[in-house]
Amino acid sequence: MVKFDMGAAWDDTMVLLRSHLPLTGTIAAVFLFLPNLAMSWFGPAPIEPAAGASMEQIMAAFQQMGREMLPYQLLIGVIAAVGGVGILRLWLSRTGTSVGDALIFALKMVPTMIAVQLLLIVMLGAAVLLLLLPGIGLGGVGGGLLLVVGLVLFVGLAAYFWGRFAVISPIIADQTVYNPLSAVQGSLAVTKGNGWRIFLFMFLVIIVFVITALIIGGVIGIVAGSGEGAGKMVVGLVEAIVGTIGSLVSLAITGATYRQLSMAGAQETFR
Repeated sequence: MVKFDMGAAWDDTMVLLRSHLPLTGTIAAVFLFLPNLAMSWFGPAPIEPAAGASMEQIMAAFQQMGREMLPYQLLIGVIAAVGGVGILRLWLSRTGTSVGDALIFALKMVPTMIAVQLLLIVMLGAAVLLLLLPGIGLGGVGGGLLLVVGLVLFVGLAAYFWGRFAVISPIIADQTVYNPLSAVQGSLAVTKGNGWRIFLFMFLVIIVFVITALIIGGVIGIVAGSGEGAGKMVVGLVEAIVGTIGSLVSLAITGATYRQLSMAGAQETFR
């Protein structure tokens, strides 16, 4: 069985980030940076509960904010999916691929990407119902203990399958998979025996990036302020830049993981 090598994956992540840099940078600017910048500058303002608000009022404020932001987030998600698949297509293509061809390919794959996301949401919802609903329904001390056990199992399964489903997008981009079930099955096959290793690798990278982003965001917030006007524009600009870099790194990690495991699997098949 092929074992996932974190060091080799990180090295290949850096290789991918440098590969086709002017082209991937242009796609990232248009499909990742600009939509997030527009959202920061022109999207709905966050709703802050009033001081001394009750839990019901806080929950109502969050629900209202979620309803207002949902259409924008969905639109940005679709645009980002096109850019992400286009970048992966450039990185993983075995023959020369132009930016136009990569983006046309990505547009054709939008229904597949949406179907995959819906499928994963259904699976996540089913896990919540199976693991958390019994404890909530039972109530009392026994129900509380059952709920804690369910939460632990849910977090563990979510982490494990995060690793197992990590290469769905690279599979779609490399193998031109239109069937969402085939893409999910392909990811499970490629990552077999490496779910926890892949999760740990991605989790460590994300933790480092989040800490760095929080430090940068805190410094910019102190210097520029967070109110309306110039402060909001500067903070939004920095958030969009940091978010774009994070998205590119995440894409490169999944691409490097797929390249390592799929190539090793092919070599093992012909031994």
